[in-house]
Amino acid sequence: MKIGHIAARLGTTVRTLRFYEEQGLVTPRRSPGGTRRYDEGDVARFAAILQLAGLGIPIAEIRTLAGIRPTASNGAEASRRVESHLAGLAAELARQRKHIEQLERDIARARRHLPQCHPCLVKPQRDNCASCEITPHLLQSKVMHIVWD
Repeated sequence: MKIGHIAARLGTTVRTLRFYEEQGLVTPRRSPGGTRRYDEGDVARFAAILQLAGLGIPIAEIRTLAGIRPTASNGAEASRRVESHLAGLAAELARQRKHIEQLERDIARARRHLPQCHPCLVKPQRDNCASCEITPHLLQSKVMHIVWD
């Protein structure tokens, strides 16, 4: 299978997939002429890497996970190390989930008050909005501090 087809199938770029190859995360087989040959196992591996990387898991962490089995002396060691590593990933995802939920509540808070600004014809500047009764409610949302100058 060609890498362009895999990239299209996974919704990414050829460059991204080549980067993962360069990092040693995917090693396709080669034809006698040296052409890369990807199979469904490679596609599944690319998909898993994309998913982890998309959640902000560092490449070094993914590389560590990928290197556990080849460096283990037996299945027992490998499975224990994989289990420990996956527990760390699960803890990181739980931490991220907590932050995402907090941000969702913060955004919802802002969105509850923003419709009150819809009829406003005043130029949106700090000085103009300072005396508005809606401003304190909007600024209870952390994300609105990005919007307010």
